[in-house]
Order: sequence, then structure tokens, then C-alpha cells
Amino acid sequence: MTTANHLFTGGGGDLDGFRAAGFRARSAFNHAPPAVATVRLNFPGVRAECENVHTLDMRRLPYARVLVGSPICKEAAPAGGNSAPQVATLDDAVEEADDDVEQDDLKARPTSWSQTRATAWDLIRADECGQYDVIVGENVPGFATRWNLFDDWLRIWDKLGKFPTLVSFDAAHLDGEDFTAAPQHRHRIAFVLARKGLPRPDLRPRPRAVCEHCGDVRAMQQWARPRMRKTATYGEGYRYICPNRRCGHREVVPLTRPIGDVLDLSAPTRRFGDGKPGKKFRPYAATTRAKVELGLRRYEGKPFLVVLRNHSTVQSLDEAAPAFTAEGNHHMYVEPAGTALDDCRVRMFTNREKARGQGFPDSHQFAGTSTEINRQIGNAFPPPSARWLAERVREVLA
Repeated sequence: MTTANHLFTGGGGDLDGFRAAGFRARSAFNHAPPAVATVRLNFPGVRAECENVHTLDMRRLPYARVLVGSPICKEAAPAGGNSAPQVATLDDAVEEADDDVEQDDLKARPTSWSQTRATAWDLIRADECGQYDVIVGENVPGFATRWNLFDDWLRIWDKLGKFPTLVSFDAAHLDGEDFTAAPQHRHRIAFVLARKGLPRPDLRPRPRAVCEHCGDVRAMQQWARPRMRKTATYGEGYRYICPNRRCGHREVVPLTRPIGDVLDLSAPTRRFGDGKPGKKFRPYAATTRAKVELGLRRYEGKPFLVVLRNHSTVQSLDEAAPAFTAEGNHHMYVEPAGTALDDCRVRMFTNREKARGQGFPDSHQFAGTSTEINRQIGNAFPPPSARWLAERVREVLA
């Protein structure tokens, strides 16, 4: 069984996915005690330590063939279309200015990523000591497109005897013959830095789709500019097409798992007109009321999802949900009661539902407060995506 060390384990999604692909984790590190406690709950044989990887002596890591670690995020690659790198919050999108975000979540939000992620250079430090066969990680697409030192980072890996393979993906599109994708749209890039001399991994996503001419197919990625670096989001840099020539490689839309599959419909709700939970009456924001009204018209009595973010709206429960983030709760379940807005029954997604949305099994336990658990879930590498990547790394090492 191939061994792996894990840096920045978050909620343990990377460990879960690599374990399902046949890897044995030897060690796991994170600066946050709740995340380390979560690893110990679910992976009792793994050496899990609470360490700031920025200052970790990499010589302490046990021998393993693979290193798994996701480096800097929005400090170097801010989400939301910002033109220059900056210190950012943990969210993939900004909440509406007058929207329904819990104030405790806003107060808990960190002002810097210095204790939340390592930089990409920590992976280089680790490889200088461990000389791994393969280094694996994932990040937002801007990690490659907005970080002005990304090309220099790759050149250093070349000096260390590694060659990179990059892939852009949506977590909702990565599945396997015996596992399903996460019911969540999460646009990321992943990198595999393999020792020169090993085979190049096949990182081409092949999501399930239905071609009008050919029927059920495994779709192929097609890039707008084939020679461009494969670092972009679905619908912008690439699309999916049918693999068969007989239909002219017509465009297809990947099938996704509906978020409704993971919801607990017995969870308690409250009347929308009664306002937000709490001792004092606090009405929902005007933007939220407008979104609920839109959902009532669009879905004609069926339950639906309201997304409490800027530039977000409502959607059917028959679709994959927008990405779950590490801070705040932005997914509201709405159950209509006729056409009266204030009589609707609503609630926010529970942490367990968000964990299912990331692809965690219900057997996966989380340690910490509700806010700490939410942070672990939002920061996690979705287990199905990690498994998809791990299976391709395993083929390289066979």
C-alpha cells in the first residue's frame, strides 16, 4: 500500500479520498486543534499533530512516497475578480452587504491567512527533505493565473527533478465507476508534481453526460485555446463535448448529483415572516425577501434553495449547489406554503448537510464548535475529488 503525508488536512477530505483510493496516510499536520482532533477521530492510526507548517521542521515527517498539501489561496489569488493579490477572507464570494449572515461568523472571520494556509514554498521545503515521488495539491484557478511567481515556482520544481501536470475541474464533475461526485459546484485546479522518469498522470476529467445523438457518454474537456495552460473555470476556458466523432463532437452538459439528495427534510424550519432565529425579532434583508419571492414564482410550490451571496440567486434542489465556504452559512432551504411569502418555512443548511455536499460520508466525525466544524468543511478537499485525483496518482506509482 502506497504511503502519504498530508499537510493542511482541514476536515480530512484529502485523507478520506486517498484512503478510498488505496493509500495509507502516515502523518497529518494542521495548525488548528479542532482539525487535528477531527483527523484523530477518523484516522486513528495516523500520526496527527497540531503544527504551523510555516515553521515545521520537514525532517520530522516520516518516509512516504506521496505528499498531499494545498498551498496559498486568496492571499495570492483572490476570488471575486479582484485585479491584484490582497489579504482576503476565507469566502469564495462576498455576502450581500445587508444580508443574513450571522454576526458571530463575521466576528470570527480572520483578517489574514498567515495561520490558515502554508505558502507554496512550504511544499518545496518538504520535498527538499523528503524527496517524494509525487506531490499533490489543489487550489483556486487564480493560484496559477494571478500569482506572479507561479512560473518561478514551477521552475524550481523542475530543478528538484519534478514535472508538473495541471487540471481544472468542477467538483460536481469528478466521479468514478463506484463513487459519485459531490453535489456541489466547486471550481478548482489541481497539480501533480511527479518525479521525472515516472509516467505522466492522466488528469483528463471524463464526467457523465447525455449526448442527444449518442446517448450516455463520458464527456471530454475541450479548451477554447488548446495550447493555453489548463487553468480556468468551466464555461470560461473550457467546455465538454461528446467523445464520438459520429455526432461531430457536439457539446454536452455534465450530469450532476442534486443537492436535494443530501438534505434532511425532517430538520426543523421556521416561518419566514417570524424573522431570523434569536430572542429579538430581526426581519430578513430586502435582498433575501426578493430572492424568496423569485423562487416562489419560479418553482411553483416546490422547495428550493436561496443562496445568500452577492450575484447569487435561487436554484432548484435538483441541481448541484454553489460552493460551501469556510466562514458563514449562505445556503437557505425554502419550503413554500401557498403563495404567501411570510408563510414559507425556511432554515439554513446544517453542518452535516454541508459535509454531505462536500462528499463526506455520514460516518465522518468532526471535532470542535459549530463554527470550527463549518470552517473545516469549507476548507476541505472534497473527498470524491481527492479520490479521483488519488486514483490517477496511484496509476503513476504502480
